[in-house]
Amino acid sequence: MSASRVSLSRQWVPVAGGSCDVRLGYDALSEGSSLFKASVGKPRACMAVIPTGLDEDVCVLFSRQLADAGYSVSWHEVREADARTLDEAVRLANHMAAEHITGDDLCCALGGQGLLSLASYVCDGWCGGTSFVAVPTDAVAFLQGALCPVPLDVAGSPRMLCARNGARRVLLDYDLVCADRDDEAMCHARVLMVGAAMCSSERAFSELWDNVDTLMNGDDEAFVDELITAAKSRGKVLSSTAAAIRQSIDYGQLFAHALTDLVPASASRSTLLAEGMRFAARISVAEGKLSIDDMLAQDEILEAVGAGMLACDVNPRALCDALKQERFLHTNRFMLLAPLALGRVRLLTIEDAVLLEHATAWCDAHRV
Repeated sequence: MSASRVSLSRQWVPVAGGSCDVRLGYDALSEGSSLFKASVGKPRACMAVIPTGLDEDVCVLFSRQLADAGYSVSWHEVREADARTLDEAVRLANHMAAEHITGDDLCCALGGQGLLSLASYVCDGWCGGTSFVAVPTDAVAFLQGALCPVPLDVAGSPRMLCARNGARRVLLDYDLVCADRDDEAMCHARVLMVGAAMCSSERAFSELWDNVDTLMNGDDEAFVDELITAAKSRGKVLSSTAAAIRQSIDYGQLFAHALTDLVPASASRSTLLAEGMRFAARISVAEGKLSIDDMLAQDEILEAVGAGMLACDVNPRALCDALKQERFLHTNRFMLLAPLALGRVRLLTIEDAVLLEHATAWCDAHRV
């Protein structure tokens, strides 16, 4: 361990219905036993949820920390690609029942956003609520798995079941989440940071703008500082008493989901999400809600955090149909989350002609 590495620190991040105790630092997993032990009244049994193919050294360290905390551990493996399904939730619940995991025991999950969301969903309802500790293996898993679970797919319908509550304890290990500075998960997390700022406040956007150079300079601690700031911004949005504010957390996601089946599989999630934010901002400008300067400011910060531009051949009407299909799968009204100003994102009703006009402009601009 280098001399510049810091000892484990602690942050409190707001989440729906309370707050999350985040312990963070380099080699944090090797100091996890104290957090695992304090997560229940008396350590007895623990269901450890891990991804198939987990690095052996990480698995051994994880196992040792749980054992040192006094738990008898049962292991449950999940393929990350299959994690976000109701079938996997039933499989995990059946295993917890077979191992006699109760509401007084612990579930501890180490993995990506799908796996952590799966464990959140099951633990939220298991025996009325079972203590859950999340150990994210990348930055996106921290923002959209540990703290804000992504919904599960049901019978082929995507994102239908969602746990309202994420983990109340998170172990954030720099050596896991910052393992590869050029990784897609890092870029995706930076785009989520922009989205969090756009939903939170003009001040949050300005602070991110001021810190972009530091964020991109390759320093792990600077990245995690911004990650925690984004988590707090997202937490405040999700904890709002106003439904209109809570809904803004999905800014850019509708467009990203709709594009998924229309573009090559090689298109990254960070690029799709950034395109969704750019598209929504342009509609807002056309509707007289967002200023052009603010739209350009979002464009610039997305470029600064490394969000790419998509090159593809998409039919405008197919894009409109995909947007409507995605929206109508979850609600009966077609509305689009769009920024009204920096720090203020709300649902807008969009006329069909306006939607087609902007879809056509977007497709023309991105055609190969």
